[in-house]
Amino acid sequence: MRPLLYIMIPVLILTIVLAARFVTWDAIKGANPQAQAEVQEGTASLRTWKIPHAIAAFTRAIETEPKYAEAYVKRGLAYYRAGQYKAAIADYTRTLDLNRYHADAFASRGDAYRALGDLQQAIADYSASLEKRWNARVMQRRAHTYFEQGTIADAFADYNTVIKRQPSAAAYYARGNAYLRLSTESAEDRLRLALVDLNQAIGLEQRFAGAYIKRAQVHARLGEQGSANADYRNAVDLFTETIRTWQGEPNALTQVYLWRAFAHQKLGEVDKAEIDVHETYERIFSFFLKKVRNCDIL
Repeated sequence: MRPLLYIMIPVLILTIVLAARFVTWDAIKGANPQAQAEVQEGTASLRTWKIPHAIAAFTRAIETEPKYAEAYVKRGLAYYRAGQYKAAIADYTRTLDLNRYHADAFASRGDAYRALGDLQQAIADYSASLEKRWNARVMQRRAHTYFEQGTIADAFADYNTVIKRQPSAAAYYARGNAYLRLSTESAEDRLRLALVDLNQAIGLEQRFAGAYIKRAQVHARLGEQGSANADYRNAVDLFTETIRTWQGEPNALTQVYLWRAFAHQKLGEVDKAEIDVHETYERIFSFFLKKVRNCDIL
């Protein structure tokens, strides 16, 4: 499972951390034991990407204990993973109304607003979260959003702060990606700046599949094809391990198959790439077919 965390950066890292944050306070305050059990079941389902089961469990907890903030914030996360962003926002807002988990609820609601394209509100929620509690991942997500909005100076100020205060593979990877998108530097300078950060990311986390893919692309653009191929091969190995060991919701691996297909194609392994593309489409079709059968397509 671990390599998957580095394939879907930054989204997956943040959501898995959030899933584990809200653990005991409501229980200490005396929440209904049945509601507590439902939240525990839902949390276990979240960790293995069994999203419909998680939503159902948290909903049962809320029906039993209508002011159970932990159930709302975790159901919000489950809705977010299901792509039901407005429902997620409603649950995060309800969590804030209950005066609980402010930093995490603001950060999570910011994710949902960003997914809906409301960048200004996302930045406002990330900022509110950071005022409650500084967190490297939240600042990094605000940096991404600043960049998407075109506020480049603010974006790099956040990236640099994260790396200074809490250097991590994810932070270097994020800034490396941002360097590649700069329009104020020459192509050569952008590639070299990005390469430095991607080297740092892989040095800190040698199982970071996404960083290998990105570094391979940089090496290829610099004409360093041997280094590019080595990175694509490392990525294929990590994706394959993830697929082999994954025990959660099968559709959660869709992006893994797609990225492995990309790496195979870059290595000239067209037959293997076609197999992975076919698997990707099968999983996407299965996902939407299930939503249609559950009358949940909208």
